[in-house]
Amino acid sequence: MILFRLITWPYVRKHLLRSVLTTAGIVLGVALLVGMHSANQSVLGGFNQTVDRIAGKTQLQVSAGDTGVAEEVLERVEALPQVRAAAPDIEASVDTNLKDQGKLLILAVDMTGDRSLRDYDFDNGDPTGSNDVIDDPLIFLAQPDSLIVTREFADRNGLHTGGKIAFGTMEGPRQFTIRGILKAGGMASAFGGNLAIMDIYAAEAVFGRGRHFDRIDIGLREGVSLPEGTAALQKALGPGFTVEPPSGRGRQFESLLAIYTLVTGVSSFFALFIGMFIIYNSFSIAVTQRRSEIGILRALGATRSQIRTLFLAESAVAGLIGSSVGAVAGLAFARSLTQVTSNLMDQLFGVPNNASKVLVDPQFLLMAIAVGVAMSMIAAFIPARNAARVEPIQALQKGRYQVLGVGENRIRRIAALAATIAALVCLPLGGNRTIFYLGNLLTLLAGLLLAPTLSLALARLLRRPLKWIRPIEGALAADSLIQAPRRTSATAAALMLSLALVVAQGGVARASIDSITQWMNAAMNPDLIITQSATLASRDFRFPPGVDEELRKVPGVDEVVPARTPRIQFRGQPVMLVGIDLLRDAGRVHHRVIAGDPVAMWRLAAEEKGLIVADNLANLQKISLGDLLEIPTPTGPLRLPVVGIIQDLSNQLGTIFIERKTYARYFQDDTIDVFRVYLKPGVSPEETRRLINASLGDRRRMFIMLNREVKDYVMKAVDAWLGMSYIQVVVAMFVALLGIVNTLTVSISDRRRELGVLRAVGGLRAQIRGTVWMEAVAIGIIGLVLGIVVGMIVLYYEIQAIAHDFSGIPLPYQFPTGIVGILVPLILGAALVSAIWPAETAVRSSLVEALEYE
Repeated sequence: MILFRLITWPYVRKHLLRSVLTTAGIVLGVALLVGMHSANQSVLGGFNQTVDRIAGKTQLQVSAGDTGVAEEVLERVEALPQVRAAAPDIEASVDTNLKDQGKLLILAVDMTGDRSLRDYDFDNGDPTGSNDVIDDPLIFLAQPDSLIVTREFADRNGLHTGGKIAFGTMEGPRQFTIRGILKAGGMASAFGGNLAIMDIYAAEAVFGRGRHFDRIDIGLREGVSLPEGTAALQKALGPGFTVEPPSGRGRQFESLLAIYTLVTGVSSFFALFIGMFIIYNSFSIAVTQRRSEIGILRALGATRSQIRTLFLAESAVAGLIGSSVGAVAGLAFARSLTQVTSNLMDQLFGVPNNASKVLVDPQFLLMAIAVGVAMSMIAAFIPARNAARVEPIQALQKGRYQVLGVGENRIRRIAALAATIAALVCLPLGGNRTIFYLGNLLTLLAGLLLAPTLSLALARLLRRPLKWIRPIEGALAADSLIQAPRRTSATAAALMLSLALVVAQGGVARASIDSITQWMNAAMNPDLIITQSATLASRDFRFPPGVDEELRKVPGVDEVVPARTPRIQFRGQPVMLVGIDLLRDAGRVHHRVIAGDPVAMWRLAAEEKGLIVADNLANLQKISLGDLLEIPTPTGPLRLPVVGIIQDLSNQLGTIFIERKTYARYFQDDTIDVFRVYLKPGVSPEETRRLINASLGDRRRMFIMLNREVKDYVMKAVDAWLGMSYIQVVVAMFVALLGIVNTLTVSISDRRRELGVLRAVGGLRAQIRGTVWMEAVAIGIIGLVLGIVVGMIVLYYEIQAIAHDFSGIPLPYQFPTGIVGILVPLILGAALVSAIWPAETAVRSSLVEALEYE
């Protein structure tokens, strides 16, 4: 502590800006880690909070995925001796068009029996209100336009008992009357207070559920444990139903969020890993600038252990400060990212969320701070060890410390060669996923080990063009990099990793966009798509049967193909099940067939002799042509062989296609989610949309989208999903700025006498500036070259990981020319910007002090 107070603190005060830059890498990494994790957990926590508060005293829930539970199942559940209470419910969100209120979550229940599971604490203080709904729930049942809202929602919108709310139903726009108001707190706080209660049998018509509920909530008799109740219900209902506590819904949502969470988590840790190189470079600079100081301490009797401990303590303090600031910045970042993530889940999966608050996890914050401190100390370990090895006589030798020894360089090259050979050996063993990812890590390790050698080689290659551009400045800039490869390689390695991640993500983004565009051009070819909600993924409303016949009567319509697209649990994962008229669909859509007879497969599936699966599901679940699949349904297991595998990108976790009449029979569900409408030749889609709205719009809830509007919607969702690539570009920019500023700072410090001599013999300030600027650009070029090369390799591994472990989508390998074209000027521009302050430091320093430096 004495050394820390007498040696470290004065150095920090003297180089305050550099000390801030040293911690900036950890700040950035921890901020991304905390921000993305907190945003994801806030969205998940908001969903779980809504589920928990709506569940009330519910112990178990019976569901069948998005297909719903038929009304007759309720009687079977109520008849079980283990069941004390069974209450059906329907849950859906609506847009009330009230300013700045977002969506309103409708919970539809049977008021006559639901109170045994949920507490309805009504607010009796409204002088204009009525207590009928409290005194006699039958009155509530008899008025299908009845709603109960929360006090919070009523106060925000100036509503009271007897007031009106309007929103769209499957039978067109309707007004609903507020019959009661719930007191604040408890269930009324679910979904941010935007909650309304409706009669469940009225909701069946409002939301087009037919005679289906979403779930049945269960209260068990006293003495019946959850495992006993679950077993009894599962035995009575069969494998087509899911019986689980309300928290199980949160696990299903978490599985939908899992891929996004994984991608953001990897990016966050990668940013933190890159921050290690900034710390490493910063402490290497500190060792260089304080060599004489270290030599004096050693001469006065300081042990190597004390010197090493001093630098490690400095890194721990820097890591603690940087991690703490990063944690605070991350929570601020999470506020905006939470809403983005919430909207993305609604767009992609149709799961509404009202996560308005950022959940702060103290344990995760402490863990993130601890990780930041640990990574800072790991990054500083080598500089600290090298500082401890400095001998007093070595401390007086100009530039000696930054020279990379021949022996050390040889060891690095041998280790890199061994890592490369091991990575190549792992490629044929890619079927073993552990070995595959080991190969990926070995590839990155080889790149890091080769960074000094490659940086030195590139610096030598750049010397001639730099000298040709500016003979004096260019030669001096290149020589500075060549003489100190250790200093240059640390920044180059940080840039390399950051840019490699950007290049790889850019390649994935480009391949994804191209694949989705090609798939949409083939599969998304109807002239009009008619859905029940503005978001294609929403399943809150359903069309009743017969709407397709009404659409066929509209002038200009040639064909209407209805489809039902619920998510079901298949092998423990929520996959999409498409019930559609397969022959009609095959006659209109040019599906890319991966396996199976292109003609026979559709005929066999239409004859209910097989099913067709998407290629990503086949990849994820290791499904092959001819495999017998068992799909759990409410009427018993549906067993059919796989007769075809096609390319389909409509669902991240996979899709199963079956004949619509097969779906209706097994799932007892004849409702419809979407209509694919094909027009006669020469008919205007805009005019047909107007005709459909004129004939059906006032009687049916429907959103009619033109083909180009559907594609624009999909691409907008894809852009939002791939938005992480743009964040990584920003991270790369920060890495460039921080790393190059630090490198130039030590370069100027190490060459202070040299620059002073240049000025003494007539060198102009503009020439000094030019030297520093060209050195910065050279570092940027080296980082770009290494980053692009390593990124091309990382892109291969990412594409393989996506195809086999994440979404199952086999993406083509495509070099991201566009994003590289953006990166080159950005990084070089960032290099020039980062050189401004070091260059001014070099030209404005005292000439006398510079000449006395040695």
